[in-house]
Amino acid sequence: MTGRTQPNPDMETSLQELEQDCRLQNDPVPDSDRSSSDSGFPDSCSRSSAFICGFIPGSRVAAAIALFGMLASGAAAPLSVGVEADFASSYVWRGLALSDGPVLQPSVWASFAGFTLTPWANVAFSEGSAPAGLNELDLTLDYSRDVFDLTVNPSLSVYLYPNQTDATPTGEFALALSYPVGPVSVFSDNSVDLMAVPGAYCGDAGLSFESEFSEDLGVEASARVGWGSARFNNASFEVNHAALNLTGIDLALNWSPGGLFYLRPHAALSVLLDRDLRAAVTNSLLATGGLAIGREF
Repeated sequence: MTGRTQPNPDMETSLQELEQDCRLQNDPVPDSDRSSSDSGFPDSCSRSSAFICGFIPGSRVAAAIALFGMLASGAAAPLSVGVEADFASSYVWRGLALSDGPVLQPSVWASFAGFTLTPWANVAFSEGSAPAGLNELDLTLDYSRDVFDLTVNPSLSVYLYPNQTDATPTGEFALALSYPVGPVSVFSDNSVDLMAVPGAYCGDAGLSFESEFSEDLGVEASARVGWGSARFNNASFEVNHAALNLTGIDLALNWSPGGLFYLRPHAALSVLLDRDLRAAVTNSLLATGGLAIGREF
């Protein structure tokens, strides 16, 4: 929508009220009119406007700045909620195939003030190394913050394995870092187990790329190498030494027709690099594909 912005009567009213606050700051205030916090400001004057008004009494500029500050603080952390269903040809996790066939991986999330809470599940369609049906349920709480150009994303996850009597529930702390360098971003993900195998550590690092072809269509790709400590490799592969575990690539298209929902076809390829790790699994080269359907509110 183009054209000159029309005056907002609510904004004008708020400015007038803030100017009145400023005038009140220069008048004696009876003790009975002071707030219970004994701040010295009348209840009708907000703390943000009172601070500026104390320096520039009656200033419309000061009132506008105070109003902007209050509006910005109120709009800085909107609540967003999303839901997704991801249909994948198989479940691959850190170089390991955890299913013998297709899976459904539904998730929901809620984000507020930089925090995101995400329940995620894995549902296998066929019996294999894990039972068919619901066989994993994860709950993750993460926080994302930009420190200059560096995105810092710590998280805590709990992993539960319904219908798997031989799988021990566990928890994990992770730290993801990302930094833009020209058209790409350098990233690193690092995770340490807290419960089942305390201290078991794995991580990866690589490059990621995102681009938009149009308002509704975009592409993202990444390439990475991953490693694991002796504890992690012993628990995951029964190989008791640290190693440069794998390399992999991921590719996805993001299509959001009319903004009503999104479709994300995706594909991934991973290869185990360490000889002992390759010998411990049936297939060291894993290729997967899938389609995710979701919407964010």
